[in-house]
Amino acid sequence: MSTVDSGSVRSSGRLAASISLIQGLLLFVPLVVLGAAIEWPASLDDPAAIALPRLLEEEGAVRFGYIAYLIYSILFVITITLLAKCVSGSAMRAFMSLILGFALISTMARTIGIIRWLDPMPQLAKSWELAATEEERYAISVNFDVLNSYGGTIGEVLGVSIFAAISILLFCIAAIKDRSLPTWLSGFGLIAATAVLATASTLAGVDAGDFLITFGTTMVQLWFLAIGFWLLYWSKKSTEKV
Repeated sequence: MSTVDSGSVRSSGRLAASISLIQGLLLFVPLVVLGAAIEWPASLDDPAAIALPRLLEEEGAVRFGYIAYLIYSILFVITITLLAKCVSGSAMRAFMSLILGFALISTMARTIGIIRWLDPMPQLAKSWELAATEEERYAISVNFDVLNSYGGTIGEVLGVSIFAAISILLFCIAAIKDRSLPTWLSGFGLIAATAVLATASTLAGVDAGDFLITFGTTMVQLWFLAIGFWLLYWSKKSTEKV
């Protein structure tokens, strides 16, 4: 039977649970806002001729959506830190540095990827609007493609598909070794993280496909929600025993 140290649950369980629930729900803000404004995330592959004019037309919504996504990405390292400290066990303590290290790198990489849509891309969009010749627009489109590919690789592939997935994998492996979470919850996290990690196949030239990307992302969000609700349950149960 899985157990969580009651003192730890009483002191930090509710906070970790609340942050985990916020983490699980917050991604829906950019999904809804950016999805309605620019058909995100499918629009990430749009060429400059489509993406830049639309970026100017929907600049307010784009900024709001990506700021929400930035907050979500920064919150990731905070969430993992609170969860790892809340769930007790020798394996979790042994893996702590790696779990938090990969989470921090993930947040930094994602931040780099997101920032491209808050400053350099709007500047390119304005330059595109003011361009007088096709040659100027071609030069802008080349810069757009390079910046988008570079930022996307760092943010989406390294930040999400690799470092975030590894952090969650290590967390779940430690939880399994410690038996500090229900087996189904740790297994849920392993499946979610593995699905996200598989999307890094793009680095090897293998298209991960929209289904795998959607499946992995959805599973991770559901896992954060599940562990949040579970911690709330154990926090309440632990308090009642005192």
